[in-house]
Amino acid sequence: MEKGANILLSLMQLNIGGAETHVVELAKELKRKGFNVIVTSNGGVYVKELEEYGIKHYSVPLQNKNPFNMAKSKRLLKKIIRDENIDIVHSHARIPSFILGRLHKKMKFPFVTTAHWVFNTAYGLKYITDWGEKTVAVSEDIKTYLMDNYHIPEGDINVTINGIDTDKFSPDTECDNIKNEFKIADGDNVITYVSRMDESRSLAAKQLIEIIPDIDKEIDNLKVIVVGNGDDFNTVKEMTEKVNKQLGREVVMLAGARTDINKLIAPCRLFVGVSRAALEAMAAAKPVIIAGNEGYIGLFDDSKLAVGIDTNFCCRGCEMSSGDKIKNDILKFFGLTENEQNNLGEYGRELIKREYSVSRMTDDSIKVYDWALQKNKEILISGYYGFKNSGDDALLKAIIQDLKRFKESPNIVVLSANPKETMRDYSVKAISRINPAGILKHMKNAEMLISGGGTLIQDRTSTKSLCYYLSIISLAQRNNLKVMLYSNGIGPLEKDKNIRRTRKILEKADLITLRDECSYNTLRELGINNPKAAVTADPALDLDIADRNRGRQILSNEGIDADRKIIGISVRRWQNLDDKFESELAKACDYAYEKYGYYTVFLPMQSSRDMTISQNVRRRMKNGSAIIKKRYSVEDMISVMSCFDLCVGMRLHTLIYAAINAVPLIGLVYDPKISSFMEYTHQKYYVDVEELTSQTLKKQIDECIKNYDSVKRDLEENYRELKNKARLNGKYAIELYEKGSVEL
Repeated sequence: MEKGANILLSLMQLNIGGAETHVVELAKELKRKGFNVIVTSNGGVYVKELEEYGIKHYSVPLQNKNPFNMAKSKRLLKKIIRDENIDIVHSHARIPSFILGRLHKKMKFPFVTTAHWVFNTAYGLKYITDWGEKTVAVSEDIKTYLMDNYHIPEGDINVTINGIDTDKFSPDTECDNIKNEFKIADGDNVITYVSRMDESRSLAAKQLIEIIPDIDKEIDNLKVIVVGNGDDFNTVKEMTEKVNKQLGREVVMLAGARTDINKLIAPCRLFVGVSRAALEAMAAAKPVIIAGNEGYIGLFDDSKLAVGIDTNFCCRGCEMSSGDKIKNDILKFFGLTENEQNNLGEYGRELIKREYSVSRMTDDSIKVYDWALQKNKEILISGYYGFKNSGDDALLKAIIQDLKRFKESPNIVVLSANPKETMRDYSVKAISRINPAGILKHMKNAEMLISGGGTLIQDRTSTKSLCYYLSIISLAQRNNLKVMLYSNGIGPLEKDKNIRRTRKILEKADLITLRDECSYNTLRELGINNPKAAVTADPALDLDIADRNRGRQILSNEGIDADRKIIGISVRRWQNLDDKFESELAKACDYAYEKYGYYTVFLPMQSSRDMTISQNVRRRMKNGSAIIKKRYSVEDMISVMSCFDLCVGMRLHTLIYAAINAVPLIGLVYDPKISSFMEYTHQKYYVDVEELTSQTLKKQIDECIKNYDSVKRDLEENYRELKNKARLNGKYAIELYEKGSVEL
């Protein structure tokens, strides 16, 4: 982003608060870095500081949802954006975001929003919230909230920090005027609390004031400074007056709304508060008790760092705050030695200097501005997605993971049978796979089409399916998109017309990666001589290793004893299978139990095709068995597989899940892709389903168990190699996207 660009920062008002201070520091640092910054708000105590720094402020009534104010704000903002020739708009609160979002749709300016807090989404409020083309979240939990509640794609969210000016908030800050104002003497034990005094923020302030009489009995020369103003200030004031009257002197002092927070923090020995105010106190080397309306973390040290970072020091999801908790930690702190107290302060300051600088926060925003200005063209992904098939879910998850590994914030759009579910589960944009107008519209904004993974190029399922995928590829080519077949399986193709159609379209593909040698050979046998074709591996082989404890918990929830030896069975409905197949497989499962003690658990990968045949096999068994009834995520299915001792599978991705976990496996071949995978992974135990008898499968089980340890070792070695090959898919895809071609 070029220096001198005009940046508009917009928020509701500029009174005391974490978001307000965040914007003030961001505005000042952007100006230091050479940008022209304009701020709009309803005004407040920080306006003077901005103007003294040479930052223009426009007063706009953005402080509430009054229709007249919102209409006036829209007119004013529109004029400001035009008059100031604004290059990028960055909104920091719900009301300005809603208004600016409407203006963005008409004026087409680059639009960024920051989420400082989690909003109430009840009573339709969700629908008056607008998020920009890119969004900044000030913590990981807010990022998760945005994805879960607003389905914002993960690639459109950047997590930043609440940056702190460590020169302004410093242990060297001079504060004689504050000492004089509040009559603080040397030797006084001062506690400072800073927050907005709105009812939604003032809980910890009231809890602190309430316990002061008890604290005063234990701590000499106690003084408490409470800073902030808001709609609950009168309640806080009444409590303060009552406590001071009870103690017979002014122990609690209300400072009201102030901008000299650094000086109000300087004389304290201990700080109480949350979020940005807590970080500012840490920067000043003050020990901190983190407590607020959202919860309680307590006296901060390195043991509390992880939860602090996860919640942006706001305590969301933590145990609730209480007066007793605050009291116990205050007394604990004053019971420490002076050296121990100083160590807490020094730890906090070093943390802020290392991780929470204003410069880093500003650079994070500039990066988001660059994203919004570049408007990265989309990557469309076409495949068998949205059909509740765990194998294809695994492929989509792996492809998205691969792309993100090689490009930050890829602009992904998935063609799905269930766009809402795909957006929810994968945090990407999704559109209906059978909406030609929508697909064409996105192709106008796209740079690249990825077709895959899986066996999309085949006509054994149906010519209709093949024609769908080829038509998507052809449409992309006509719209000048780069086209990549992403680790596809190829074939079988049996009809001459389908072969000719496939050859014509795939010859023009910019890149074809194939999941095994068999698919490569089939490609060449079809007469497709595209030089940009290479063998990699199935993308799902690059998924993360399982959480075995999670797998055990799922089995327990399904009523299955995870401590017993388990043989996992994955079967699917298929055109040539009959009762004989079910009976022969049932006999083999009984054999595994009776000879080796393996309890059978059926693992449906796609309930609509797998559940009935799994139940039929179970009914034909003499011994007990179980079936995984619920639908689980890809990670959960891989975790379940990690608890199995042996796997017998028709479904390709069941076998892949087994390979990831080095679970010895036996393939049931209904399609060449199964035998191809077994050969590619150097596994020799597989049998054609049309030739399956209980005797042949029993023999396979015997051999697999006899060579169990060597099979596991081979799987572990092969998996490492295949994982590296699978990772090439993402590397090649982003190289094609960014450079227009790939060197294989």
